[in-house]
Amino acid sequence: MKILFAAGLLLASAAALAAPKLPAAPPRPPALKLIVERDSEALKPLTLCLTPNGRFAGAMHEEEATLSVSGSLQADRGLTRPILNVALEWRDDAGLQKLDSHLALEDGRMLLGSLWMQAHPYGREAGVEPQRSSLTFYLEPLAACPPPAPQP
Repeated sequence: MKILFAAGLLLASAAALAAPKLPAAPPRPPALKLIVERDSEALKPLTLCLTPNGRFAGAMHEEEATLSVSGSLQADRGLTRPILNVALEWRDDAGLQKLDSHLALEDGRMLLGSLWMQAHPYGREAGVEPQRSSLTFYLEPLAACPPPAPQP
């Protein structure tokens, strides 16, 4: 009886040692920087501070357009990198365009995607053809969330 009990104890401890352990949740940066490029020319970046549950949101105005961004960063156990979910909306006089992106967070600059738009560099005069323009969106993790700007 003692031999069976000892053998069972030995098997149970061997199984516990062999069981794969889930890694701890990967670290989550405190902030992200959204970089927008119009035809490879950088616009003003937007800093997105993460809430304790990993959510972020922000908006900016550029000339006659508005950019809204929201999303979440999920650092679940068992994943090697946090998963980033981002929803972008670009609204200008031509209408609303949306971009959704789902990717693993990298250490450096990450491409979210791009949108095509029409540009009117010389106004909307008769006979002036609009040109194609592109907006490209990137995200980059930041080591800290900057303090809010002082209000005048």
